[in-house]
Parts: sequence; structure tokens; C-alpha cells
Amino acid sequence: MTPSRARTNAVVAAIALAAVAMWAALSPPNANDVAGGDEGYYGTMARNVIADPHYLVSPAQTPLGPPGDKPPVYPALLALAVRMLGPTAAALRWPSLLFSGLVVIATGMLAARAAGAAGAIAAAAFLVTLPWFADSARVANAEIPLAGFGAAALAWLASGSPRPRRALLAGALLGLAFLCKLWLVMLVALPALALIVPGAPSAPRGETGRALLALVAGAVAVGGLQLVAVAVAAPQHLAHWLGIYFRFSLASRVAGEGFAPDWLKPPTYYPLILVRAFVLLLPFVAIGGWAAARRLREPAPRAILVGALGFVPLSLFGVKSGVYLFPVVPAWAALAALGFATVTERLRGVRRGIAVALAALAALGGLAREIQRLPLRYHDPGFRAIAAALEPVLRDAPAGRASYVAPEAPAFGYYLFRSGRYWGTPLLPWSPEQLGAIAADTSLRVFVVDASQRYYGGWPDSVTLAWLGRQAREITGEIEREAGRRLEVRVYARR
Repeated sequence: MTPSRARTNAVVAAIALAAVAMWAALSPPNANDVAGGDEGYYGTMARNVIADPHYLVSPAQTPLGPPGDKPPVYPALLALAVRMLGPTAAALRWPSLLFSGLVVIATGMLAARAAGAAGAIAAAAFLVTLPWFADSARVANAEIPLAGFGAAALAWLASGSPRPRRALLAGALLGLAFLCKLWLVMLVALPALALIVPGAPSAPRGETGRALLALVAGAVAVGGLQLVAVAVAAPQHLAHWLGIYFRFSLASRVAGEGFAPDWLKPPTYYPLILVRAFVLLLPFVAIGGWAAARRLREPAPRAILVGALGFVPLSLFGVKSGVYLFPVVPAWAALAALGFATVTERLRGVRRGIAVALAALAALGGLAREIQRLPLRYHDPGFRAIAAALEPVLRDAPAGRASYVAPEAPAFGYYLFRSGRYWGTPLLPWSPEQLGAIAADTSLRVFVVDASQRYYGGWPDSVTLAWLGRQAREITGEIEREAGRRLEVRVYARR
């Protein structure tokens, strides 16, 4: 007996909720320090919104600083979490877990349109037992809410005929996705277009065109809200944001201009990640791709295939990051589910049982890997303990002026809501001239040294360490005694 659509959706939702609960239990959102880079930047942006609402219009990545290069929707969502949970790692990571659950539910609903109830449940099961997806879901990144809004748009658009009202709401969701990560919206916008164009043969004359216009109108209306708000409330920042939208977000990423060499990856980078992530499911992915290609006249299989091929345009960008694949991975899970459904529909008896067993083994193997991997601490150098100890030291420091030097400085920016600077970066390596600037800047009161040379943001040379020994007092031991743990870095306070 085939489950009803409502019952299928309930099963998919139960799988998603169980997965979120499991991920949170295995890897509590507060278990690891905030990582410098995106987690620190987005957390600081959220604290800016709380401190001054005008930063919702023109977000800044440093405490009460100038406009940055990241749009406002994700920081606004994080601001709600930070207001409820305080400036903790959990406040930044719970939204990722919840949006990842939304992605699972929406992917199952989309897969149901292409592969029925079995496909919907398989898509959800494959996705939540994929170690790559579970690992990505527990960190704060704008790609996750982008994928959530995009997946919701696809599920909503696929749930009925693509009429203008339905397409308008889907477009609005794509606009929200755009305001999470700008250029990356193409990964969910292209499959949304594929759900409408070329349209169902039975659609009324002109209905497809009106739905397409409604989709674009909804996306443009919502996606352009920030520029409109900046033009009204902060016109002095409009040129900056136009440059971010139309130059930095696309042109600079294609050519790699302004990015460190480690951001530049070969064209094989994304395919290799996907193959490794789906290694146990590759036969089903291949069969699902073949089935979708044979059913291109049907909207859902067509959209799933287009979404799964999103790694192709991504590979044309010189700048690459594994997390950029987050909106593509659900489509691969849906392809695997379509392949599973195709096989089980065509086979009978023992062969069908073998296919089901292989799918179950792949899911159980992924689940076993998650249970083994997620509890491991992946980033625990002691930044929270250091920030707690430094808070009284830096309490009277102006938020917008650098008062410390540290690796992963944005993480301290979030915890302390005080600006800082790196020792050095690939684009601005450490040099003797920087020691002179640091020594002369008496606003710099605290120095965090990465003796292991593992964390982003560089480290001082031996001459600087000798200067620290003369001009600063090491307080590492005091922090360790207060925190009851060893730190992976050393901390100095200017005398």
C-alpha cells in the first residue's frame, strides 16, 4: 500500500527532526569554539544589528565598523538567536541545524514529485545519513539558510501547477536566498526555472510565461530590498554595495582577484568532493541521473537533474570552497532516491531485496560514520575561556578600534564585541614593519600567540616574541587555572 502524501510528508519530517536532534546530541552546538572567518564575521554582524539597527541595512563585519561584503538576511536571523541565547557558539549554530532540517524536508517533498513516497523517504534518509551533510550542518555558514530558502522554494513550486501566485511566493523565497549569499543563489534559481520552463503540455496558454514572470518578479522585488533600503537610509554606502553585488560577488570570484592562493582550486575540486561524499550511493546516483535524463519533460526530474549539475557552473569560478556545494548536495541525494525508486520499481523478488539491502547498507554505513565522527572536537583551542578572561581587560576599549592581535581574530570579535587584527595573512604576511606598527599602537592591549602555527591569522617571529617578553606579561597560566583546562595558544597582556 502506497502511503498518502500527508503520511509521506510526516515520515520525512520525522526523519529530519530526528536527525537534527541526533546531530545536536552528538555534537552540541556549544561544544566547539567559534571559528575565525565566517562564524566570527557573521556573529559580529549579528551583534552589530543588536547594537544598532542601521547595521541591518548596511551590515559590517567588524564591531561597529564600515560596510562589509555580506548581505543582511543571515545576520538578521542570527541576531534573533544571539538575543535569545547570548553571544555563544550555540546561538550561531542552532539556526544551521534547523535550516538543515528544512532542507531535508523540502528535498523529500521535491523527490516525492519525481519518485513517489519511496523516493521521498529515501531522499531524506540518504541526506541525513550523509556524513558530509551532517558535518556541514553544524557550523554557521550563509550557504545553509540559502539552501533552506531555495529548497523550500523548489518544494513549494513543485507541489502544484506553476501558477503565477505560487511562482511569486517561490520567487520571494529565492530573493531571501539571494540576500543570504548573493551569487550562490544560481544553484537554487536554475532548478526553480527548470520547474516552470518549458512548462507542462496541459498548462493553459500563456500560463507558463506568467508564472515565469511572477517568479522573476518575486525574486527581484525581495532580492533588491537591501539596495533600496541603502539608497533611502544610507545613500553614502550605495556605491559600495553596488560594487559588492555586481563586481566582487561575481567577477572577482571568477578571476580570483583579491583572494589568497589557497582559495583557488582546480576544476576537479567539486566533482571529487561529491564522489567522495556519495561513494556508497554512486550506483543509485548514476541510475537516478539516467532516469531524470529520460524524463526531462517532467518538471520534478528535470529540476533535480539541473540542481545536481550545479557543480558545473561552480567549477567555472576560480575561487572555490567545499561549503559552496551545500545547495547542490540535496539534489544529489534526490537523484540517488530517484535511482533507488527506479530500481525497486523495475525489479522483483530477490533482486529487489538486494537493491533495498544495498540502499540500507549505504544509509547505515553513513550513520555509523556520523556517530563516530561528530562527537570529536574539531575546533577547541580555548578561545571562549580567553575571551571570558579578557572581557574586563578590554571593557573600556572602543568597539571599533583594534585592541588585540590574535589568530582567528573575528572569533574574538564576536565573543568580545571588540575589534582586533591578525598577525599576518597570505595577502599580508607578517613583516618586521608590522612589529613597529604594533609596538607604536598603544590601543593594542592583548596578544594571542599561536605557538603551534595551526590557526589562520599568522604568528609573530622570534624578534616579536622577545619584544612580548619585555613589554607584555604572559597570562596564559592564569586563564588556564581559571578555566580548568589547557589552552592551545599563549596570551600576553601589555604592561
